[in-house]
Formats: sequence, C-alpha cells, structure tokens
Amino acid sequence: MGPAIRKEVRASLQKIFSDAKFEDMVKPAMHEAKDIKMRMPVFIRDYTDFYSSKNHAYNVGCMFRGPANALQPNWTHLPVGYHGRASSIVIDGTPVRRPKGQVGPPPGQTEITTPSWSKCNRLDLELEMGTIIGMGNELGTPIKCTEAK
Repeated sequence: MGPAIRKEVRASLQKIFSDAKFEDMVKPAMHEAKDIKMRMPVFIRDYTDFYSSKNHAYNVGCMFRGPANALQPNWTHLPVGYHGRASSIVIDGTPVRRPKGQVGPPPGQTEITTPSWSKCNRLDLELEMGTIIGMGNELGTPIKCTEAK
C-alpha cells in the first residue's frame, strides 16, 4: 500500500506497545520466542538476484565456465543479475534437500558417457539478503533507488 500506510501502521503499533493503557490488549498477543514458528512473511512470485560478492561470482563462474573464465569481463562494471527461482526461497530452519538431476561423468573423465540420474555433484549454498519493494511496478518499468521506499 505504500510508504504512507506502512509508516502509519508502524506508528500505531509503537503507540499501542508503549502505552500502558493498552496493556490488556497487548498481553494476549505476546508470546515467548521459543514458542513461535516462523512463517514466510510474504508470497514471493519472482525475484532478481545479483552477484554482489566477487567470491560468490567467481565460485559460481567456476561451476559454469571453469576458473580461467569464471568472472565475465563486465563483472566489475555493472551489477550482474539473473532471474531467481522463487520456489527455492525458504525461511530459516527449513531442511534443505540436495537436488537431483542428470549428471555427467566425473571431473577429468573425457570419454562420452550416458548421463545418470543422481544427486547433484556440486551444490551452491549461500545466505541471501533481500528487500521487499512494497508498491511494485508496471512490467518493464524500472524502479529507481529513490523510489524504492
């Protein structure tokens, strides 16, 4: 709904939780952290991921292009982004299952073999930090940094 509504909700909650006259209303809403189950705070339809760390970009590049060509020449000149798979976003504490798919021969083996179906040989795990942009945008229209509130 935008920054004005978000700010109003925040101010209202701060007032309710800090004013003693609302104590009877607030107490039933309070719970011990150990008794709370984290849930996904929003439904994520889509996202763009950026290689913000040189180490991460290099490691992923090695998987696709090998160490000699791991970093693309433009990596230091622009934020390299790619379309992410929203179904892979989970909350902290969710068990991660190693993906399965077609895998080729072991590294160093040069003869052509039939791919086999198994767990992936290499897995890239990373901590992601995200920003939810509340208002969204019309398809194809960029959101300027000054407008992401």
